[in-house]
Amino acid sequence: MMKRPEHRDLAARLPEDVLADVLRRVVAPRWLAISRCVCKAWRAIIDGDGLLCTELPFNGIFIAFTELPLPEFFPRPPSPVQPAVSGKLDFLPTAITDDSDEFIVQDHCNGLLLLSTYKINPVRRATYVVNPATRTWDPLPSYPPIRGIVRGICFHNYHLAFDPKVSSSYQVLGIPWLFSGKRDNESEYDPLEEEELSEWPPSPYILPVFSSKTRCWEMRPFSRHGDAAGTVAEMRAHFGYHKLHSVYWRGSLYVHCQSNLVMRISMSEDKYTVIKPPMGVQMCPYLGRSEKGVYLAALVERSIRVFILNIFSDRADWTLKHDYDLNPLRAFRQQVHGPWILEDINFHFFPPEKINEKLVIQENSEWDSDNEDFADIGDAVEACPAGYIDIEILGFHPYKEILFLSRSETCKQNAMAFAYHLNSFKIEILGSIYPTDYDSFDSGLANVSREIESFPYTPCCWIEQIPETAN
Repeated sequence: MMKRPEHRDLAARLPEDVLADVLRRVVAPRWLAISRCVCKAWRAIIDGDGLLCTELPFNGIFIAFTELPLPEFFPRPPSPVQPAVSGKLDFLPTAITDDSDEFIVQDHCNGLLLLSTYKINPVRRATYVVNPATRTWDPLPSYPPIRGIVRGICFHNYHLAFDPKVSSSYQVLGIPWLFSGKRDNESEYDPLEEEELSEWPPSPYILPVFSSKTRCWEMRPFSRHGDAAGTVAEMRAHFGYHKLHSVYWRGSLYVHCQSNLVMRISMSEDKYTVIKPPMGVQMCPYLGRSEKGVYLAALVERSIRVFILNIFSDRADWTLKHDYDLNPLRAFRQQVHGPWILEDINFHFFPPEKINEKLVIQENSEWDSDNEDFADIGDAVEACPAGYIDIEILGFHPYKEILFLSRSETCKQNAMAFAYHLNSFKIEILGSIYPTDYDSFDSGLANVSREIESFPYTPCCWIEQIPETAN
């Protein structure tokens, strides 16, 4: 009796054009993403014909304010193709019940958030990988103990690597941060000797990596391609901490590291490359993704410089796109309502006597990033006012050369968001990002600044569970 052919053999017998036509009829991106993992032939057809949507929709900007327990969502005006997203995160098993609890977004990647929760009463800490678009989550095991190949590692910054066009699995990688001084408990670190003139990062660079496939942490070695960034002593001299972003682009994770270095990490090849910052960039640049790949924005006095990363086979370097004038933002004094509206959810968690009634203004207009038929604020500015004006970078539009910025006064009063169109040099008003009665929640500590952390959000709606076995 003739042996019945296996299903895989039947699929292989289909002509390529017939198989492509069949796959083209699969409408749901989630099932196309799953089909891509069947075999190399299916993957080549799906990728070659561009069957799987290559762009996740851009929905808005997540903004985390100090002293507020939940990250706020600043959405672009809704359209029929945009999924509903909220910063409430009320579907998580660890609930926020008062202003002593806190959700901290450590990183984000293609629709997923790496989120830490802290509860005071009772004391409880947890870490999740969260998909706000599908309201699903995946609890992570505890971070591994802080160890390293040199003494004096203070902590690790953790970053997500996730590409929904390739797989529903993800990885979390930790980058160490070197302490600037010597501590009494240094003997607790790995006993390998450290010389202050030794190169950093080392090769191999042993980093903690979590995989959703294996469900465990491992210490994985990464070999270096190219030169080191400098010495251990030089890294220790740049201890001052600020929020570090990462970008996952074309199979590599680009991580903003200590001393403003950028590491390009290949998770598939276990290799990394050190990319030094552009000349003149010193304070807190913003690493992001935009139309041409990896971008860097840095505030320099009264302007902002935007750089684009060029990748070559043997090196990577930065090209200055332009030096953009920020004086129009500093001089803009009007308080107007733009088409974007802050979700403003944190005021629900505070006693009624501490807040005023929230005013909601509905807008029906949509926001088109290609439409530049708007009033440039340069036509409505006044003379630069005296006093403190704070300009902060909110992030890059993921697909257009647009930089999102905020302008505020002392303690983030009158905070407004703007879109700086980098090719036309026009500045567009988006709306207010000042949370309701934010000034009422001042800690009273003189040295506590009202910093914000933000990132553009692109929801992924076809990964319904992360990983396939989660909740």
